[in-house]
Amino acid sequence: MLDAAEALFLEHGFHAVSVDDLGSAAGISGPGVYRHFASKDAVLTAVLDRIWERLAPAVVAAETAAPATALELLLTAHLDLALQRPAALELLLRELVHLPADYRELARRNHRRYVAAWARAIGELRPDLDADEARLLALAVHGLLDSTTLSGRLPARGVTAEEHRRLLEAAARRVLAAEG
Repeated sequence: MLDAAEALFLEHGFHAVSVDDLGSAAGISGPGVYRHFASKDAVLTAVLDRIWERLAPAVVAAETAAPATALELLLTAHLDLALQRPAALELLLRELVHLPADYRELARRNHRRYVAAWARAIGELRPDLDADEARLLALAVHGLLDSTTLSGRLPARGVTAEEHRRLLEAAARRVLAAEG
């Protein structure tokens, strides 16, 4: 049901999708959606929660890991998410504003924790950077990885999924290692 909801929200936008649309896409009646979720908002939050569920184990492990290990864990988790669930990332960016303030605040806290784990690892590996620069570098790498996966046209014709991943990973590693 969440995969179907994700596809509908992405294609039509959160407000244009009805509960009947959600039910139909999942093979149940519209009112049947309420047996699983309290509201359409709850469906969207469940779709978006899958982002944090994919990233949280890497964040938890990275918070106590050696910096190089932490960065490997975080980079792998981000690549996996960006390449396997790009629609979820796009929905997060586009539809978060439609959810209740408490959920938006939870999403912001999770994001801050995620970025802090990256910035800690980067800062320890790159003593030439101060804390703000390490955070900015983390956000730049996220932008690089996310922007190249948010288009339905990527990977480019003739580029396999493996090549796409390899190229993104190499680009991220170059950005992380580059000195000003």
